[in-house]
Amino acid sequence: MEKLNIYSFHRKIASHRFDAHNTKTMIKLLSDRYDITHHNLDGDDRYVYENDCNVVINQGSIVIFEFDDTKKFKTFDFGDAPTLTLQLSKSNNFIGAAIGQYNPFLWDRYIDDSELRQKIKPSVYPETCWNFGIENYNEISEYRKSIELDKRLYWRGSIYRNPNMIEFNRRLAIQILNSKLDTFYFGDGPLSFDDYIKEAIQFELCLGFGVGGGYVCGDFCLRDIEMYGMGIPTIRPTYAVQTDDPLIPNYHYISVDCEFDETFKYTNPELLADNIVKRYREVIEDTDYLNYISNNAREWYVKNISGPNISKKIIDILEL
Repeated sequence: MEKLNIYSFHRKIASHRFDAHNTKTMIKLLSDRYDITHHNLDGDDRYVYENDCNVVINQGSIVIFEFDDTKKFKTFDFGDAPTLTLQLSKSNNFIGAAIGQYNPFLWDRYIDDSELRQKIKPSVYPETCWNFGIENYNEISEYRKSIELDKRLYWRGSIYRNPNMIEFNRRLAIQILNSKLDTFYFGDGPLSFDDYIKEAIQFELCLGFGVGGGYVCGDFCLRDIEMYGMGIPTIRPTYAVQTDDPLIPNYHYISVDCEFDETFKYTNPELLADNIVKRYREVIEDTDYLNYISNNAREWYVKNISGPNISKKIIDILEL
């Protein structure tokens, strides 16, 4: 049986979190095909992945699959900050990757080898807690049917206040939106996961908002996926990143057109805020359409994100 070394970097992450559970599931799924040695590490360890590249692993959202005999390897990378896979791709032994925040322009720019470029593929972006939607959806769905849902546009997330950070500029539209829409629920600040869920399920429609197109912190937010799992329809700027199973504008989510500059910063945050307000007002009373969106997103979630489907999908994309 071929030997496969798996390096993961989330040793300190709780077992109910996606990272830890997904690696455990992938190891179980792959164990019929490979003799696996699991290197259970943590991003804080600043582990040096030697191979032929000597790359310091300083964050947890990456998994390395290394064939022991040849030292050839592939990665699964959340892609929020794809710098590690970019560094690893310079290795002579790097043979492919599955990227969660997959922006094709980034990889077209940095990977010259056409054969290798074809091996860097869009993957899927996860949720915070594995199978959250599967385990709790029925209860949430029945609850939402029993209450009068709040029609304010719901937002819960972080607003970056340092003008020197790229992320600050990418979320300016949310702050502008807060000043333009009097029916906007501006949840700026952290909550416990349980309290966030209890809050979110009260609302008819959620604003999804990444921080760009995938070069630095990605276009997906974990909140996007969690709303799909809970069956809450979302409205958001059209995705610049791609998934293996495409998310279709105005089918899986309510799309608002946007434009990016060369750094994938929104070029006109005030116009984007205006467009979100306009689209929100067009759909907020259309219950049938909102249900159509949420049902489609829910089906996508079950197919792509629910366990063990997401782990199987990553393995298939990596051709392991």
